[in-house]
Amino acid sequence: MAPSREVAIAGDRDDARTRALLATVRERWLPTAVLAWGDPGGVPLLDDRSPIDGAPAAYVCESFACRLPVTEPDALVAQLATARA
Repeated sequence: MAPSREVAIAGDRDDARTRALLATVRERWLPTAVLAWGDPGGVPLLDDRSPIDGAPAAYVCESFACRLPVTEPDALVAQLATARA
């Protein structure tokens, strides 16, 4: 059993920056992770998570505690690399 990890990517589905964050997650082996992405609404993992200053944002959470959101793929890589799971 591993701790749960959640990744929420808040941003417009058609925005290339949203897709870059999504690709960053999908390129990695994260067998215990749950991923939600797109516009908030109807998906609990996206509740209270929004873009930052108009830029799509990724939230990496472990056991329902989230790190600060990031808007750049390199910053997301760093957060995913240092996560416990």
